[in-house]
Amino acid sequence: MRGSVALLPLLALAATALPGPVPASAQASPEAAESQPPPPSPAPETATVSGFAQMVRYGRAAALARNPQSGSISAILSDPFALDGRRARFPAGQQHIMLIDLDPAGGTLVPPATPERQQGLILGFAVLREAGIAIRWISDLPVEEAGRLRTALELSGLDPSDEAIISLRPESQARKQEHRENLAKTACITAIGGDERADFDERFRYLKNPAADADLDKAIGDGWFLIDPVFPVDGEKTK
Repeated sequence: MRGSVALLPLLALAATALPGPVPASAQASPEAAESQPPPPSPAPETATVSGFAQMVRYGRAAALARNPQSGSISAILSDPFALDGRRARFPAGQQHIMLIDLDPAGGTLVPPATPERQQGLILGFAVLREAGIAIRWISDLPVEEAGRLRTALELSGLDPSDEAIISLRPESQARKQEHRENLAKTACITAIGGDERADFDERFRYLKNPAADADLDKAIGDGWFLIDPVFPVDGEKTK
């Protein structure tokens, strides 16, 4: 998969088979992106493989549109308290990361002993890696489960070269928000994929008024992507 000949089918599929428009922040310069209105936000029930396909296309486009002068727009919010949805900018030269939350909504991942190989996911992550984006997996699993998780990722074909970078719970009180913010100190988190909004930012857990998160929702489909769990729950498959 590393040779240029083998790469051609992957790039052809990425350009033609992955549906959905490329978000404005990925296809335009960072300056132009900030002045343009964000694309319409998908409804929560669109958390299907279409969200995954859009995420792959977005990530590849963002990698190709890197701006050496002004850097890249991150999926991490710029203000730790505001609800305006504005995202941070990262300087040029930082590693681009695709952060994938592995935990199912309201729970914690149980690494499967015999995970199924989902060819659509395998292809999508291969396209991202070839574009120069590193995949990072995040979960509330304790660090003692790292070995089981690595095995599951390798057997599933999602990390065939055992290149997994995983962020697990180092201590009982650690929060995913801290993991995301710590990672953002050293790399540009280009996009985040998860099956619930709190996978993008913990603010979603505390908002009581649905209207309050309207500006946050604008990032869904443009840096934040609702996708099915990478490891299907209760026998359900990602088609």
